[in-house]
Amino acid sequence: MKGQKGNYSDDTDARESPLSVARKWLPWCLVLIFAMTIGWTALVAWEEVSNGNHTNLRQTAIAIVHKAAPAVPFMVMYAIMTVTVADLLGGSAVVTAQYLRRKFLKPLIEKQKAEGRAEGHDEEWIRWSDWNRRRMEAEAAGVPFNEPPPSKPSEGNPNGDQTLA
Repeated sequence: MKGQKGNYSDDTDARESPLSVARKWLPWCLVLIFAMTIGWTALVAWEEVSNGNHTNLRQTAIAIVHKAAPAVPFMVMYAIMTVTVADLLGGSAVVTAQYLRRKFLKPLIEKQKAEGRAEGHDEEWIRWSDWNRRRMEAEAAGVPFNEPPPSKPSEGNPNGDQTLA
């Protein structure tokens, strides 16, 4: 192939239809085209029947089709533009959500984690200080001190906090 480099073709004559829709949006586009066509045709039919200028059903049907048909290409273009804009806005929403998550939410979570770790360290320091104070008081009073340190929790107390009875 002329101008081919791997999977990339720099063929400048290649054409893409401006009336194309991403595959994931095709069902939505078709539903939108059908809905707009039905709605417009119903509006035109109501107008034609309300005027009463037609002598029979055949003339009324021909008038409805004749007046509704010219709008169909515009409905197709509007449907394509609508789903394309929805696709772009959806992508923008995802990018914006990711940006906001990285910019604000992640730092907030990290800050809360750090505060939690600091609080845990403070609690650990308090438990050790209390344990050491009780140990020193028992030593000064000549009382045997057999309380396990806070880092070794007992079965009944998962925090390792024990008081001398």
